[in-house]
Amino acid sequence: MKSILDPSFCYTPSANTNLKKTFARIRREQHRQNDAQARADAEIKTKVLPIQRTRAVASDQSQAV
Repeated sequence: MKSILDPSFCYTPSANTNLKKTFARIRREQHRQNDAQARADAEIKTKVLPIQRTRAVASDQSQAV
């Protein structure tokens, strides 16, 4: 977010703004971010596999102790 003190800040009068378009743009950006996060999560789930332990290994270790 730009500050009023930032030299690149440009004031826009309220008469020249359209809140409907602004909120629509923000919603689109949020949907894009959510979609990108969902794709990244799906990709991680396909690449990472859980380690499966078998009961035979666990029972062999308990007998050795």
